[in-house]
Amino acid sequence: MSLTLRQATRLRPKCTVLARTVSLRLYSAQNGQQEAATSSSWTPVHKPGQHPLYDMALKVIEEDSKKLRAQAERLARETPAQKDKLEELEVLSEMNRPEVLWAVENGKGDMSKPVFRYLAKRHWQERGKLDHLMQRIHTMSVVPDLLADFHPSLDLSISCGSESHVEVGTFVEVKKTIQQPLLHVKAFHKEERYYTLVMVDPDAPDVRNQTYRTYLHWLVPNIRLSSTTSSPISLLGSEETSVPYIPPHPQNGTPYHRYCIFLLENPDPQAKIDISSVSAANRNEFDLRAFIAQHAFKPERAGGAHFWRETWDPAVSDIYRDTLDVPEPRYGRPPKIDRYEEVKRMKRYI
Repeated sequence: MSLTLRQATRLRPKCTVLARTVSLRLYSAQNGQQEAATSSSWTPVHKPGQHPLYDMALKVIEEDSKKLRAQAERLARETPAQKDKLEELEVLSEMNRPEVLWAVENGKGDMSKPVFRYLAKRHWQERGKLDHLMQRIHTMSVVPDLLADFHPSLDLSISCGSESHVEVGTFVEVKKTIQQPLLHVKAFHKEERYYTLVMVDPDAPDVRNQTYRTYLHWLVPNIRLSSTTSSPISLLGSEETSVPYIPPHPQNGTPYHRYCIFLLENPDPQAKIDISSVSAANRNEFDLRAFIAQHAFKPERAGGAHFWRETWDPAVSDIYRDTLDVPEPRYGRPPKIDRYEEVKRMKRYI
């Protein structure tokens, strides 16, 4: 959308903006959040004539909507090629209608329509969810430990086990992520675009170099997403899977691990990419930045992100035995060297 839609909304007549505010405040005061969430459709709070101010607000909004729809119809007849302008007018004509705002608030908007895509994206950007994600990503050093910069364009959340919603950055029990998490994605573009899923642990111990390395848990290229894609997205048995899912297994004796999922928009969003060079053999020495550079992803431009944390518990032992089929390591601090030990053993007197 060529928008300036945010600018255009500021230029709406003050009476329209005031009417929208009045209708929303009266609706919220009378109905409350609980009743709104359980209702199947929007209904006016007051019967006609019961509350003059409310009636006037609805009338002003409806008149403004009709004017904009008429303007869009004229433009469609005269210059039908101006699709962006037509879409902009469609959004402006619908975005103040109380039934539209109610649908967005209650997650019942039709995402095939421009107005619901625009309002859903604004809701995500301005109601704190995006800010919360970015705050956690920077506070817990996902950026810059894994990426130099990242600007999400998708609303990505996950659920796993009995956790219907995993808050970004929180702790999750190991047993709840033995099965791959479910990804709930809200895209704001109408057309289908290809994305690549990468899940990594940047806190895997590197004993040889006395530091940390990045472990690749999951890699699925060429996932098609659009605003109408149903959630959770289906990845089970995907033929495109390059590296199958391995559950998180934070090692005994290590601090908490961050498990990070990224949905990276393909360099050409309308084309698949070939990442056959990456396989399960690359898990232990995976370099996310090199992978992004090699395939020309642009995480600073588009994509989705989520992460959670886990610490060792007895379920990790089961993963090493049943899934990884290798002996479970155990880590700890090296013994403290006493520089005076030899001196202490010497006799004080000769």
